[in-house]
Amino acid sequence: MKRRTFLMATAATAALLPVGAKAASQMSDAIAALYEKAKPEGEVTWYIVPMDSETAERCGQLFTSLYPGIKVNVVRSTATVAFQRLNQDLDTGVANCDVLTTSNIAHAEDLKGRDLLTQYSPIRKEEVLPAFQGTDPDDMYHVTTAGPMGIVYNTNEVSEADAPKNWPDLLDPKWKGKLAIGHPGFSGYVGIWATKMRELYGWEYFEKLVEQEPYVGRSSIDVVTTTAAGETQVGAGPTTSALISAEKGNPMAMLAPTDGLVVITSPSCILKNAPHPEAAKLFMEFLMGPEIAELTAENFSTPIRGDVKVRDGVIPLSEVKVITATKEQIINEVSETAEMFRDTFGI
Repeated sequence: MKRRTFLMATAATAALLPVGAKAASQMSDAIAALYEKAKPEGEVTWYIVPMDSETAERCGQLFTSLYPGIKVNVVRSTATVAFQRLNQDLDTGVANCDVLTTSNIAHAEDLKGRDLLTQYSPIRKEEVLPAFQGTDPDDMYHVTTAGPMGIVYNTNEVSEADAPKNWPDLLDPKWKGKLAIGHPGFSGYVGIWATKMRELYGWEYFEKLVEQEPYVGRSSIDVVTTTAAGETQVGAGPTTSALISAEKGNPMAMLAPTDGLVVITSPSCILKNAPHPEAAKLFMEFLMGPEIAELTAENFSTPIRGDVKVRDGVIPLSEVKVITATKEQIINEVSETAEMFRDTFGI
């Protein structure tokens, strides 16, 4: 079997109740007051998973432009690597991370269960779409990003007519040695995608998938990288990254599988030992605010807010079938699925 491991890693819609002018003004005053408390801390460290490094750095720069005097230390990695690094910090008594944004809600639940998170009820939490509100009733973490996993393909090698139309189409023998997937043991996005495939088609799906001799990257973004480079022709990858790649001139396209676009929600949380607690709260407000939503929408994501327009080319999730993992599936099944994947693929 051909295998290659690459090191790299990425929203749903509903209705939003409008925020009145008076309420918006009160929100602004409250954010300004929070900024005054945060400014003396001077910085915030952000462990970030569900964005590429370039976008994450742009978000950090945007935060500093909005709140001068507070720089953002961006630490970008895959979900498993970020969680391992955070636990190493905790085990050694080192307080590095202020805010963790992970693509695996089980990580947030684990930290909550160990009493390692700060309870915080964001001022802006009711401004996001109802589908993303109240994920944790105790306000220990909040959904701040969401991203779809679909089918991506190289337009130089594959026509739209010939591209896979659903997830089982990736098992067609014509894609043998030409297919890319991520590793559920490293990527939260891939872990949830694999769990949904297991639910829909049983483990037989992966037993057939290994026969396709796929390139296996650590992250879901690796799928886009190899496919854009022509090293693979099709894959299961993040649609946002595929659209970003296409805008850069790469021969990339994506589609929503007829059996369901997999949408992954990503929570953010503030560590109890955060060295910059007030800046961390302000940064959580930023993650739920309009400015970052507009920036990420410009990068082809679908924001968690309903008052930000999506960019042309983004598939409206109201127009396609969407499948998501339950919190229970993410907590109880993703790790098991990753171990089964390791056993089947030998990596």
